[in-house]
Amino acid sequence: MDYSEHYRIARMTALSQGIRPDQFEKAETWYYDETDNVKHLVYENKRVNASENTIFVLGGIQAEDSITDDELHSFFGKEPGKELKANKDLRGTFSEILRKEAFSNTLKILEEKGWNIHFISVQVWYYGFVDIVDSINDDINASFALKAILYKILKSSPDDTVRIFGRFHYPNIKDKDKNAFLDELITLSSRFVASNPNVNDEMMTNILIDKIKKAKTKKQLDFIQDETPDEWVGRFIQFYSSEIASYPNKTLILDTEKQVEKALKEVPIEVNGKVLKNYSFVDSDINPMIQVCDYVVSILRKYFIFLDRSLSEVIADIKHFDEQQLKNLKFLNRILKRSLDANPLYYHYITSVEMQYNLNQLMNMYC
Repeated sequence: MDYSEHYRIARMTALSQGIRPDQFEKAETWYYDETDNVKHLVYENKRVNASENTIFVLGGIQAEDSITDDELHSFFGKEPGKELKANKDLRGTFSEILRKEAFSNTLKILEEKGWNIHFISVQVWYYGFVDIVDSINDDINASFALKAILYKILKSSPDDTVRIFGRFHYPNIKDKDKNAFLDELITLSSRFVASNPNVNDEMMTNILIDKIKKAKTKKQLDFIQDETPDEWVGRFIQFYSSEIASYPNKTLILDTEKQVEKALKEVPIEVNGKVLKNYSFVDSDINPMIQVCDYVVSILRKYFIFLDRSLSEVIADIKHFDEQQLKNLKFLNRILKRSLDANPLYYHYITSVEMQYNLNQLMNMYC
């Protein structure tokens, strides 16, 4: 499949955001693992296959050297030979894993080796709803704020969201159901305002309600009609393909993902007439670099869930952290900030701007 236009847009977007050409085009090695990989987001049997807090993270470390299995196990104080798994060593919420030795050991590896963190982070429910805003809003300056508040509204009433969206077979809203669907969004938004004392949320919700009301006069809601019914987010291979096509000069080493590998073999990615071979898949049990990535993406996912609320709520929790929690929070933020300073390209969000804002604030407040 020809991804030449995708590559052109990715490069143009990066440069427009202040990323230098050498940062975009530099030949370097990125290692990947993934977490919360629900494959796609679909409505079936009166439910969806992922909770409202699902965050898919595909990423890990940028490194030009590697670590041996013996070195990795030495960092974690474990006997060599057995694959290290984050789901065993990092059980619990973000606040809980901040106390764990495996958390600080992971960061020590990155610190001592000078490796950077890179990721693509996807709030799966957020991504499932962005087409609504793109269908009703013509003001690009308000787009991200409107997407953030709609995500917050729909996430606050997950059962109602699933019921309503399922009834209308979103994102395949029929012409006869268009206004009824919009009325349901207005009802959910109005109820959110009534129960939410936050002034900024109330202001943005009222703007959103006004946009929804005006959308009733539209003949077509471009991105949520005539689409695949009950498929809120398409196959996650899109995120793998995007990474491969966006960075043909980089070497991408990914954890084995059979469905993705099969799809890429069946439909190779081409950019400017060249089939890309800048990626490979390896088994994590024989590759310690991928095992490090497993810990990194697990930490990131839990951190992003922790940040997915108001900044005041986040800071209120941090004020109750003990010495070890606060030490590890600052350690993580220093490495994240160092990675971001090294190359903003390492961070790719498909998430609410509120979560991104919270992360940026904490990287400066607690580092």
